Amino acid sequence: MIPTSPLSRFSLPSARPQAFLRLLAAALLPLALAACNGGGDDDDEPVSDPPAAVEPPPATETPPTPQTPPRNAAYLDTKAGDVIRVRIEELRPTQAAIGYDQIYYKLGRWQGDFDRATWAADPVLQLDYLNRTVGKKFDDYCEDMGGTEREQAFQTIAEARAARLDQPDTFACKDAPGTHAANLKTVVVGWDGNLYLTDGHHTFSSLRAIFDGGPKLPVWVKVDANYSNLAGASAFWQRMVDERRTWLRDGQNQPITVDQLPSRLGLASAEEPGGMQEDRYRSLVYFTRDIAYGNGNLPEFAEFLWGDWLRRQAVGGQLPALDQYLMAAPATTAQILAPSTLGKDLLPAGANDSYAAAVRDASLKMGALADTDIVYDDRDAASLGRIALEPNAASGSPTKKARDTLEELPRHDVKADGTPRGAGKLWFAVNYRSCGKPAAGTCWGW
Repeated sequence: MIPTSPLSRFSLPSARPQAFLRLLAAALLPLALAACNGGGDDDDEPVSDPPAAVEPPPATETPPTPQTPPRNAAYLDTKAGDVIRVRIEELRPTQAAIGYDQIYYKLGRWQGDFDRATWAADPVLQLDYLNRTVGKKFDDYCEDMGGTEREQAFQTIAEARAARLDQPDTFACKDAPGTHAANLKTVVVGWDGNLYLTDGHHTFSSLRAIFDGGPKLPVWVKVDANYSNLAGASAFWQRMVDERRTWLRDGQNQPITVDQLPSRLGLASAEEPGGMQEDRYRSLVYFTRDIAYGNGNLPEFAEFLWGDWLRRQAVGGQLPALDQYLMAAPATTAQILAPSTLGKDLLPAGANDSYAAAVRDASLKMGALADTDIVYDDRDAASLGRIALEPNAASGSPTKKARDTLEELPRHDVKADGTPRGAGKLWFAVNYRSCGKPAAGTCWGW
């Protein structure tokens, strides 16, 4: 865990933490100075010499001097812009929660069933299916590591079976990792020399959870800043808050202290302490991507800012709360995945209580904002990528693409003619949460 500091004893009470933090720092400063001077009140008392007969205690009874934990020297000399190879376990979270359903989508899609009976009689179709699923894992890894994508798709089923993330000689990216630095996730070197992740919590949590990944999997990141010259934890976290490089809210969007940040990336589990909490609104916002907002050039933690706004809409009665929708058990998979769409006139159609309906309703609220409407603090809708949804929009327009994306979210992976297709993100996420890894005999449906 992060060492306790004055800053770690308070949390952010509102959407404008900066002014509050400065006021509190000013209030704490006299107390810190008084502590350094030995306590203050005793200075008014006369000081007398100790009795001559009293001898000093033996050296063995002297209280030990508190030791400052040694700094991690591995990254102290890195500078902004450096690309470095690290292990996932070296990355410290700067947020407490993640959208579990975004992780479940990745874990569901990345693990195609090699023994699936659907296309067992046709190796060509089976290989197509595996390239769309297992192959996607390697495409995503290559892109996120700055290597563009796989050098080529799997040519045989045996090749797909043999490929593993933790065995880099079993697959190849088109370019070497780190080549395209703009694609890399970012870190800040902390006061203690450790790496604090400012972008990529979902990516690395997914890679940590997959069977051929894990905490020791090598990954490449870009150094965004080096703050190892700061005096200690208080100064470091003050800087992180001021520069909006941390999100101090838990899975229920309640303020937390830096001491309450998780000690590792990844889903929480009973087997391993220190994991990250679930934020259901963060999951919801992920599925509104390319429907209500675009994902290019967004500020850090943009999805949490949208999630905060959606929560406030629900509290104000402008949007149904998530518990009004059938999004998880005991609802059936069919109920959760019931399609919900928008007509050309933007009027809702289909189910009104499914997961897709929650995405549709949230997207309509987000898309109805003007560019200058404030979403969080001083962040307006335009800066957070909001897509303007327009009725009767032409084919090829952002609105038509948004409507198509919504329609695809819950669809399964078999076309009407029996051939494979790309399934929807919700379909993978809901099935993985309910059924675990895709396999015959489970509730995936084959």
